[in-house]
Amino acid sequence: MRSGSELISVGGTLQRRVLVMLLLEAGRVVPVSRLVAAGWNDEPPDSAEHQVRKTVAKLRSRLPRGPDIIVTDGPGYRAVVETEQLDLLRYRELLRQARASLDAGETDSAVAQLREALALWRGPVLAGSGGRVVDAASTALEEQRLTAAEQLYGLCIDAGEAARITGELRVLVDEHPLRETLRSRLMLALYHSGQQAAALDEFARAREHLAEELGIDPSAELIALHERILRQDPSLTRPERAASGVPHRVTEAPHALPFDVPDFSGRGVELQWIRDAARRAPESSPTVLSLDGMGGGGKTALAIRAAHQLAEQYPHGSLFIDLHGFTPGQTPLSAFQAQGDLLAAAGIPSEELPAVPAGRAARWQSYMRGRRMLLVLDNAAASEQVRELIPALSDSLVLITSRPRLTGLDGVEWLSVGALPELDSHQLLRNTLGAARVEREPGAALELLRMCGGLPLAVRIAAARLANRPHWTVQRLVERLEDHNRRLDELTSEGRGVAGALLLSYQSMPKEQRTAFRLLGRHPGRYLDAEEAAALLDTDVLTAEDVLEELVDVRLLEAREPGVYALHDLVRSFVQRVAQGEKAPEDGQAVRRLMDHYLNTAGRACDTLFPGRRHFGDRDRDEKARANEFEHKDKALQWLDQHRDSLLAAVDAAYHEGLLWHAARLPRELGFHSSIRAYDASANAALEKGVNASRELGDRSLTRLNLMNLAMGKWRLGKLSEAVARLEEAMDLSRQMGDVHSEAECRARLGQAYSSMGELVRALQLCQEANARAQELGFTRLDGSSLSTLSLVQVRLGRFDEAAEAAERAVAIFDSMKEIQLSVDALNNLSQAIERLGRFEEALAWADAALERCQRMSMPSVLPLVLARRADVLVRMGELEEAAVSADHALAKATSSTDDIHRATVHLSVGRVRYAQGDLDMAQAQQLLAHEIACRMELRYDEASALWGLGRTAEAQGHSQMARQHRSAADNLFALMNVPDTAR
Repeated sequence: MRSGSELISVGGTLQRRVLVMLLLEAGRVVPVSRLVAAGWNDEPPDSAEHQVRKTVAKLRSRLPRGPDIIVTDGPGYRAVVETEQLDLLRYRELLRQARASLDAGETDSAVAQLREALALWRGPVLAGSGGRVVDAASTALEEQRLTAAEQLYGLCIDAGEAARITGELRVLVDEHPLRETLRSRLMLALYHSGQQAAALDEFARAREHLAEELGIDPSAELIALHERILRQDPSLTRPERAASGVPHRVTEAPHALPFDVPDFSGRGVELQWIRDAARRAPESSPTVLSLDGMGGGGKTALAIRAAHQLAEQYPHGSLFIDLHGFTPGQTPLSAFQAQGDLLAAAGIPSEELPAVPAGRAARWQSYMRGRRMLLVLDNAAASEQVRELIPALSDSLVLITSRPRLTGLDGVEWLSVGALPELDSHQLLRNTLGAARVEREPGAALELLRMCGGLPLAVRIAAARLANRPHWTVQRLVERLEDHNRRLDELTSEGRGVAGALLLSYQSMPKEQRTAFRLLGRHPGRYLDAEEAAALLDTDVLTAEDVLEELVDVRLLEAREPGVYALHDLVRSFVQRVAQGEKAPEDGQAVRRLMDHYLNTAGRACDTLFPGRRHFGDRDRDEKARANEFEHKDKALQWLDQHRDSLLAAVDAAYHEGLLWHAARLPRELGFHSSIRAYDASANAALEKGVNASRELGDRSLTRLNLMNLAMGKWRLGKLSEAVARLEEAMDLSRQMGDVHSEAECRARLGQAYSSMGELVRALQLCQEANARAQELGFTRLDGSSLSTLSLVQVRLGRFDEAAEAAERAVAIFDSMKEIQLSVDALNNLSQAIERLGRFEEALAWADAALERCQRMSMPSVLPLVLARRADVLVRMGELEEAAVSADHALAKATSSTDDIHRATVHLSVGRVRYAQGDLDMAQAQQLLAHEIACRMELRYDEASALWGLGRTAEAQGHSQMARQHRSAADNLFALMNVPDTAR
C-alpha cells in the first residue's frame, strides 16, 4: 500500500491477512473472531485473539495515522477510509454509478464507468496466500469483476463496437475457458465483426474444454447461440441506434392505467425488482410478475406506480383491470368476463367480441400476438382467473396482484409485498397528513406508525381521520388505538378499513382453515413455530406445518425464517376479535396444550443448559425425559432465545386464563435463561406473577422457588435490599417445609447478596455453611456455586491462597458437569485470586478462558465483568494498550447491558487503565461514576475501592487534602468490612 508516493510494506502473514480483512470490510466492524479465522487456516492457537490484538497495535503504529484508520468498535475493529483512498471502494462506487446510468438510459456513461472500474483490478487478493477466509473473499471479488466485464462487453456489442473488444475478450476467455457467458460474448463480438467462422470455432473450443475438464456439454444457451450463428439468424443482426431516445408509439395504442397517487412512498426495493425483471425479459414471450401480500399492503399502488414508470417501454399501450378477487359485495370476474373488459378497453367494438369462451379467448390472444404491451391484472383470487389472460406470443409485461400466492401459474416470478419499513411509513404519513403536523408530535407519530404495523392502508386511514379532525392531536388517535378491542374500528373510514380487508380473506377460507386460524390466534406472542401450532391444533408437527403454510398462502400469516411464522399486529387484533365472537369449548384446551408444550420444552432446554439443577414436581427425570433432551447446549439456548418473548407473554396468558400452575412454573425457566441473556426486568415481572400464582395455589414450594429466582433477578439489577428480603422469605418457607436442599440454596444466594453489600464476614459464614450442606446432600451444582462465591469473598478478605483453592475446586466441579455458565464466574474469581498472588500470566490465561466460554454462550450479563478482569490483569502486566482495548470493550458492553450489578466494577477497571496511562482526568471521571453507582446500590466494597482510587488520582493531580479525605473514607469502609491492606 502507499502513503502519498511512499510504498509501505506490511510484513508477516498475520499482519497482511488482518489488514486485508479490515480493508475488504472497510467501514464495517470485523469481529476479532473473524480476524482469527482469517489468520489461521486450521485450528487457531489458544493465544489467537491476543495475537490479533497485538497485530492490530503493530499495524496502527506502522501505518500513517494508523489509530485513525483502524479503530476499535464493539467486538472488533473497523477500517475508516475514504472512497478515494481505497481502490476497492472506488471500484464499488463506479459499479453503483454504472447501474444508475443504465437505469437512466445513459449507456455511454455506464460503459465509461464500467471501464474505469475494471481498470482498477490488480489481481487476486494476496495472490493466493491469504488463507481460506481471504481466498473466499478474493474469489467473490473475481466473480464480481467477471460479471461486470460481461456486462461491459455486452453493452459494447450492442453499441456496434464489437471489433474493438475482441482482443480484450479473447484474453479473458483464455484466462477463464470454462466461463460460458464470456465465451458467448466473444462469439457474438466475432460474428458482428464479420468473423462467422471464428465465432463457430470458439464454440468448438468451448465444447472441447468442457468435455476435458468437466465431462459435460455446453449449456443450452450456448448451443442455441451456436445454432443461430450457423443459420445467420436475423435476430442476431445488431439493431441500429434509434435517432431519438423516445420509443416509437403506435398511434392508437390504449393507455388505461389508473391514477398514480402522488403521495406514494417507499417500495424502492420492490420497484427496482420489477424494473430489473422487465429489463431481462426474454424475446417473443411475456414477462409475468406476481405481487402477493396481505390485504391493505399496498400491492395495487405498487403495481400502478411501476406500470407508470415502465409504460414508455411498451409502445403498444397499457391496460388495467380489477378482477374483484377480494372486493366487498363483488363476485370475482371470470376469465371470460375479464377478456371482454380488456378487449373493450383496447378499443375492440362489443359486436366483435365472441359470445363463447373459446372464441373470446382466441380473440384476446390474437389481439395480443406480436404486441409489446403492459398489463396490470389487479386483485386476483386464484390462478384460474388469470391463466387465460396471459398472452402467449408477446413481448408484454404482465403485473398481477393477489393476496394468495398464485402457485398454479407456471413461468411466473413472485414477490411478496410485506410491511413498509419505518422510514417509508414515516414518509407516507408526512405526505398524507402534512409534514408540519407530524413534526409537531414526533413521538406520537412514531407510536401511531408502530400501531399501524407498516400497513399502508392503515397509515392512510389514520392520516385521513386526523385530516378530517383538525382539532385532534396525533396523541389523541394513538390513545384511541391503544385499546386493542377498538383498534380495528378506529382504522376504518368511509366503508374501507383493515378489518374489512381481513374479513374477506377470512371468509374465503374453508371452515377447517377458519377454525385453525382462530385457534392459532390464541398464541400469546407474535412469532410461532410448527411445534407450537401442533400443540394448539392438537395434531402432529407436519400437519401443523401444512396448516401454517396454507395460511401463509392466503397472507393471513407471514413466513419469516424457515419454520418460523408471524401474525401481523393488526391481523392479531382481527383474529382475537374473531375468537371473541366465535368462542368454542376447544379454545381453552388449546391454550392448556400450548402451556404444557412450553413448560415441557423450556424445562428440557434449561436442564440441558444448566446441568445439575434441582428438578421440581413432575419434572423428575426418567428415561423418557432423558430421551427427549436437547442434543447440544447451543440448540437448547437457541430454542429459549427464539421463544423468549412468547414465554414471557405465556405467563400473562396462563394467569389470565386461570392456569395458575403453568403461571407459577414457567417463570423459573425464564429466570434461568435471563441469567445468561440479561433481560431481568421483564423476567422479574414474570417471576412476580409466578409468586402471585403460587400463593393463590397455596403452594409453598412453588412460592419459595419463585421468590429465590426473583431475588437473583433483583440482584443482577443491583436491587440488593429487595433481593435480600425475598431470599429471607424464601429461607423461612424452606424451614417451614423442612426442605434442606432449598434452605442450603437460600444460604448460598444470601451469601452472594451480602458479599455485594460488603457484609463479608456474614457472607463468608453463609457460603461455608451452604457448601458444607451441599456436600452432605450430594448437591453438586450448589457445591460448585457456593465455592465460587466463597472464593470471591476470600479474595476480598485477603485470603488469596484459600480463594484460589476454592475457585479451582469450583471450576473442576463445573467442568465435570459440563456446566458453562457458572464456570465463567468461577474462572473469573480464580483469575482474581491468582493475580493477587502475583502470577500474572496465569491470571490472564484464566481470564481468557472465562472470556472464551462467555463468548461461546453469548452471555451479556457477565461479559463486561470478564473483559474488565482481563483489563485489570493486563494493567498489572504493563500491557496498557491491550488493557485499554479490553476496558473500552467492557465499558461499551456494560453501557448496553440491562444488568447493573457489575457496572461499578467495570468503571473501576476503566479508571485503573486510564490512571496507568496517565489520563488522570478520565480516571477520575470513571472513579466518580463507580462511586455514584456503588453508593446507590449499597455496593460497599466497590464504594471503598472507588474512594481509594479517587484518593490515588487526587494525589497524582497534586490535590493532597482531597486525597487524604478520600483515603480516610476508604480506610474506614474497608475496616468495617475487615478488608486488609493487601486486598485493597
